[in-house]
Amino acid sequence: MGAKRGKLIVFEGSDGTGKTTQAKLLLDYLKNPPAGGKIPSVYISFPRYQDSLWGQMVRRYLDGEFGKIDEVNPYLASVLYAGDRFSASTQIKNWLKEGKIVVCNRYFGSNLAHQVAKINSQSEKSKFIKWLEKLEYEENKIPKEDLVILLHVPVSISRKLISHRRLDIHESDLAYLEKVVNVYESFAKSRKNWVKVDCVKNGKILKPEEIHQKVFWILKERDITS
Repeated sequence: MGAKRGKLIVFEGSDGTGKTTQAKLLLDYLKNPPAGGKIPSVYISFPRYQDSLWGQMVRRYLDGEFGKIDEVNPYLASVLYAGDRFSASTQIKNWLKEGKIVVCNRYFGSNLAHQVAKINSQSEKSKFIKWLEKLEYEENKIPKEDLVILLHVPVSISRKLISHRRLDIHESDLAYLEKVVNVYESFAKSRKNWVKVDCVKNGKILKPEEIHQKVFWILKERDITS
């Protein structure tokens, strides 16, 4: 018999919510669980700005080279992100076949949320979502997520957490980021494989270890780490 299929666990959330930190804390836990018995696991992050021609084009888009947010058609912008995932999909499929847990920092949901946030009409939003799902899951055949963990931080707080770095065209537009957060929230409510994790209590962001504990219990409840 072959190895039991692995799981694809994705961390999503708007900019500054701690996705990278939580993804790596989870990876560390899987590789070195307190009870022993390492769980085969790997890490991947999108966009792959350095390792993919598609990712390099995403970087140019985010740097504003092709125009401001409202000047770049969401269909065209989403193709860059989709291409980046498509070029990594064979590797991800192989990891899953080997029975590994793939911990992913941003995936299909990021593409969806950031581009849907540009569209005002509800009917056009629905049309775009159906198109993008068909492109990525059916045409490009990227693996579907087993679990999406949405890290929720209000924009007013997450923005402060990224204020030290040079902001791209997404991060620099507060009104746009509010829309992105709203789209993420709607996905978490309507999709069974999505779980929202509140990362703020009494107006202050929780410590990374506290958020990690919340993530750990979600995986435990869904029997993903066994």
